[in-house]
Order: sequence, then C-alpha cells, then structure tokens
Amino acid sequence: MNNKRNLIINADGYGFTPGVNEGILKTFEAGIVTSTSCTPNFGHLDKAGEVQTQFPDVSFGIHFNLNVGPPCAPVEKVRSLVGEDGLFHGPALGKKLLQGKIKIEEMEIELAAQAAILADQGVKISHWDGHQNKHLWPFYFEAASRVAKRFAISGVRSHRRQLYTNSGPIPRSTLIGYYSRNPKRIVTHLGGRMRTAQAERKGFAAADRLITPGYADNSHKSLNGFWLTLADTLASGYSEVYCHPGFPDDLLRTNSKYVDPRADEVRVLTAPELLRHYNECGITLISFWDLKKVRSL
Repeated sequence: MNNKRNLIINADGYGFTPGVNEGILKTFEAGIVTSTSCTPNFGHLDKAGEVQTQFPDVSFGIHFNLNVGPPCAPVEKVRSLVGEDGLFHGPALGKKLLQGKIKIEEMEIELAAQAAILADQGVKISHWDGHQNKHLWPFYFEAASRVAKRFAISGVRSHRRQLYTNSGPIPRSTLIGYYSRNPKRIVTHLGGRMRTAQAERKGFAAADRLITPGYADNSHKSLNGFWLTLADTLASGYSEVYCHPGFPDDLLRTNSKYVDPRADEVRVLTAPELLRHYNECGITLISFWDLKKVRSL
C-alpha cells in the first residue's frame, strides 16, 4: 500500500449540456478537479480534444450512457435500445435487459459509437464508467469492457465504496448497523466490489476505494464541509471521488434529477481555500494516467 494519500477527483458528464461543461471547466481552472468522464451522446463535447490539450494534467474518460437521451449510432442499428421516440428507454432499461429485450450486440455497437466520437475529437481516453453507474449491470458491463479494450482504455472507476459521513469514514461498528438496516445496499455494494475486481482481472487500473458520502447522514458533495473532512481523513493509497459540477440549464433539467446542487458543487470546488487546504494536508491530486503508471509497475 502506498503510504501517501493520492486522490482522483473526477467530474462526471462533460458534454452533457453547455451548463455542465462551463461548470466543469471552472473546476479545471481552479486546479482541484483532476479528471472528467465525457458524455458523447448529447452533442455538446465542444472540441473536447482541444480542451484536453489545454488541461494536460486532467484525464479524460468516457461516461458510457445507454439510458438517457439519443444514441450515437444510427437508430436502425440499435433499435432494441430505444423507444418509438428514438431515445433510450430511461428507467425501463434494467427491466428490458432482464427480460432479454435488449440485444447485446446493439449495446456494443452503441458503446463503440460513443467511444469513437470522443476518439475522433482527438481525445486520448483514460478510463471508463457509466451514467448512474448502470455499467455495473449484467451484459452492460461485459459489453462496455470489450469496447474499452478495443479503444485501449486503461482505467476504470473503482466501486469499492468507502462510505463517508460529515465526520469522515463510517466506523466499522456503525457500518454494520447501517447495512443491517439497509440490506439491499449489501447486494449492490458487494456487487460493485466484484465488478471492480473483474475489471482489474481484465487489465483495467482502478483506485483502492471510491469515496461515497450521504448514505448515513446529510453529508454531500455540494457542501464545503464534506470536502474539508475528506482532506483531513483520507486514507493512504489511491482514492477516487466523483462529483457533478455544472450550471443548470434547460437541457439538464429535462434529462436529470440532480440539477441545482451542481452549481453549489462549482462554488465549493473553485474556492481557492479548498485547494490550499488539500495542499496543506499533503493530499496529492492525481489523474487516471497517474494511476495507470502506478498499477503497471
């Protein structure tokens, strides 16, 4: 285990909407967000390859998306993935997968089309994850893994969750109580750990843990206190935390339930005193490219 405290702060959804892009760019400029996951299917990547050149220390991954918005592939090639309106099925995707109504080869066609859009813009894709973490589902995970290998993507989001509160990591005794009250979380969180291990066996680099607030109290990534506590209590090794900075716009309100707190995330993450606190605490902010170097040693 590395004795230093290394952290990837990944902003999800670059390319989702113009307002999201604007918010994420501001966090790049502030110097604390070290990675982003791009959403290609809404048509707002805005020359992501040039943005990557502008911020060479930021890793650009792909935020695979099969549940919100339009496909990148021609509709006739991914008919099982969309409804009559030509849009993804939304919350019905999971049920349709279990019912065998989604064609796996069409999933792979669409995921490859999304990765190709990003690559064609000149982006060197560092890692992969999925919108609303749906990439962890059966069939979806396997299809995404194959596409990621095809595009030489080396990293993947960790789903070894470390649950956080306003005071820091949840103690083991409290954690047992939490899971006893929320047994469904045992299944999903253990499943995420299994997926991370599967991804590592396939050769993808993942962080030691995924920092996750908000399960046991009102801690939240839109609150300054969470980020300060994280710096004060972060474990040694390699950690990842994802966030959703952005400025709300009509497109975001149409396609997401998480809207207004994104502006609070921008405000918190761009405050100069936050980056200063991380530096004072000895936190090394890294990207997925740095993680790849470490894991390949």
